[in-house]
Amino acid sequence: MVKKAAVINDLSGFGKCSLTAAIPVLCTMGIQPCPLPTAILTNQTGFKNHYCHDFTQAFDAYEEMWQKNDAVFDGIYSGFVAKAEQIDKIAHFIHTFKRSFTKVLVDPVMGDHGKIYASYSEKTCQKMCTLAKQADILTPNLTELCILTGTDFHSLKEKEKDPAYLDIISEIAQKATAHKNQKIAVTGIRKNHFVYNGVFSKEERFFAKSKLYGTHFSGTGDLFASVLCAGMLNGEKIEDAVQTATVFLEHAIADTVQEAYDPNNGINFEPYLYLLAEKRKA
Repeated sequence: MVKKAAVINDLSGFGKCSLTAAIPVLCTMGIQPCPLPTAILTNQTGFKNHYCHDFTQAFDAYEEMWQKNDAVFDGIYSGFVAKAEQIDKIAHFIHTFKRSFTKVLVDPVMGDHGKIYASYSEKTCQKMCTLAKQADILTPNLTELCILTGTDFHSLKEKEKDPAYLDIISEIAQKATAHKNQKIAVTGIRKNHFVYNGVFSKEERFFAKSKLYGTHFSGTGDLFASVLCAGMLNGEKIEDAVQTATVFLEHAIADTVQEAYDPNNGINFEPYLYLLAEKRKA
């Protein structure tokens, strides 16, 4: 039977992120995505102009109808929220649908480059930090790891040339784990001419490395989290899933920078979905 994942995230018309990133990755890796939109946007918020239709009022109806239809989820995967109130609803959704076998992945979308997103507030971030404690897997970027742990982002970035920089991040991430079984996968750690994606638990640490191309791109965190979610539900070791996601993203980004690009449009990941399909067959 095909495994199902409830995917709680926004739907953006442009930007190759959130649900438009998660759905093709999960499907390719043999997981049925069951989307619950937090918002519908004309395009992701990195563009100069955007319109956002808040979907908070639909949450209760989704939960009620899915309960009436006896929905069972192997995974619950949450991402962008339109307002702080939605985080309480996501926590309630997890409480309602989580079974002993259900894996919960929280992508604690809060900010990037040392700043919280304009649509977020301190209250939203506080609630997100609380939700993060319910996750089996967390997928923060470096900014979000700093928010989760109360670490000063700019002071941390000043240590980027320190030979022990990755060890410093490892210690921060390992201390951030909320319970012994929680894994934290930190994305987009830049050092020299490479990008590292790391996964940490109370006792372990692992890094996957790729070449650094270009600057920031829309949707890479969503693609990474989606590969981890599918890999987790397929029974893979998280280290293997992190390595798969890193290779997948490196190919897609290297392709994207071959021509003029707008990073807000996301990356050319579609031609490389075959890498995920091959991984599944292996």
